[in-house]
This record gives sequence, structure tokens and C-alpha cells, in this order.
Amino acid sequence: MDAALTAVNVPLHYASKGQNLVLAAMAGAKQGIYLAHYPESDVVDRVHHTRFYFHSHRHPSHEHGHFHLFVNDRETGSFMHLAALSVNAVGEPVRWFSTNAWVTGEQMPPADKVMAQLDDFQIYTPGRLAPIARWLTAMVQLFRPQLIQMLQRRDAVMQRRCISQDWAALCEDRRVDVLSQCSALLPKRIQQFQQRGF
Repeated sequence: MDAALTAVNVPLHYASKGQNLVLAAMAGAKQGIYLAHYPESDVVDRVHHTRFYFHSHRHPSHEHGHFHLFVNDRETGSFMHLAALSVNAVGEPVRWFSTNAWVTGEQMPPADKVMAQLDDFQIYTPGRLAPIARWLTAMVQLFRPQLIQMLQRRDAVMQRRCISQDWAALCEDRRVDVLSQCSALLPKRIQQFQQRGF
């Protein structure tokens, strides 16, 4: 499968140059600053109406930072947060996760609307970040079933919490950031494909 090959080959490409996905994502920055966007203005694909950036928080040692992936909603003019993809210090993917609305400033449409974007998700950019854009596209394709389940769990968590809290207030509740997550371990996912004869 092309997505699996891309997901493996892009990190190998960086490794052959003594780099990794994290260093490449920082786009030449000498030192990472917590919460800063890399690149500063994000990577925006106006053809496919997608966008991503990399940044980091004070995560546990196994997570160095994460990519946020977005799709523009052409019906409303707003945007949807598709998912975030955490990586460790050497750029290996660790987990996917979904976030509360306040984290990214989105309106948080229903999971079905976000899931509808998965099949056609693509992000392209020329230049030094092109391999990362290809890698993120491949990772979404490769983990599509897991992302669907994760988004469904996101909505289930929100619905449960809304029993005792107003939806609008919940979306702005700083105590609630990550709503659902799933593994993004690449060797395990590729093994699943091999076992199914892909």
C-alpha cells in the first residue's frame, strides 16, 4: 500500500541525512519554544483546503510534540480539527488524539462531518516541508479506521459530559483538553496490514 510505504520512507529519508521529523518540522529553528507554531504561519494547502502545524507542550518524556491537522469547512467558512498526531523526540509517531474546541478555536462539528473528510484528506506544500506533508497525508490514510473510532469516542465523551454541563461551557472548559486518543505506532499498524494480505 502506497500510504504504508510513504509512512516508512519519509522518516528513513530524514534519518539518512542525520535528521528526523521533529527537526524537519521546526523548519530551521535553532531552538523550540513551547506552544509556538512551526512553521510560524502554518502550512496551508489552498487547493485541498487543509492545514497543519507542529508545536509542543510540556509533555511526558515519551511525547516531544505534535502535529495539528485541519480541514476548512467550505460551507461555513470555518475550520475543523481533524486530529493531532504526537511524536517522540526522534520523530516516531506515538498517538493520535482529539481535542476540546477551545484548544484549537474550532466550532467542533459532529464527528460524522469530520469523518467525511478522511477519505479525501491530502495536504501538499512545496519546498522543505513537502516530505512532512506527504507523511501526514499517508498517516491519515493508514490510520483511517482508528481515526473514525477516535472521533466517535470524542463525541460520546462530549455527550456524557453535557449531561451535567452546558455544551458551550464545556467547549471552553480549560480542564477538558484531550477527549479521545488511539495508538499511532507505525510498526504495529503495518503488521496489521501484512496479516490481512495487503
